[in-house]
Amino acid sequence: MSQIRAITVNDVQYNVAQASAVDQKKLMLSLGAKIAFNSAAGNVEKIDVNFLVGSMLSLPETTFDEVAGIVLRQAFVAGQTTPVDAKSFQGGMLAYFRLVAEAVAFNLDDFFTWLDSENDARRVAGKVKQA
Repeated sequence: MSQIRAITVNDVQYNVAQASAVDQKKLMLSLGAKIAFNSAAGNVEKIDVNFLVGSMLSLPETTFDEVAGIVLRQAFVAGQTTPVDAKSFQGGMLAYFRLVAEAVAFNLDDFFTWLDSENDARRVAGKVKQA
């Protein structure tokens, strides 16, 4: 049974169901290395939605569409039954990317928490070596 999270973007609330474990695996393989590299190279303290939006902007369109398809497969504006997709965001593409990023964070939270911890350990080790 998947969890559902209410995500608010630009004062609109969306109900987003978590992807299946199989789809989360695809998601992690599509984004994991990019996020790991970018967060380490950028010395990011916490992977957040703004970081994810920025990272996803360099994805090939087909990869981004696959990611969005996974995380928004069961996404609806609260109180409505029409699924959310890119066409729902005419003139508001940043809101679409933010919703996808929020949904990615929801699905890969354990991975991002681990990455944040590893990046922190690396920074601490670097400070110890410099001292």
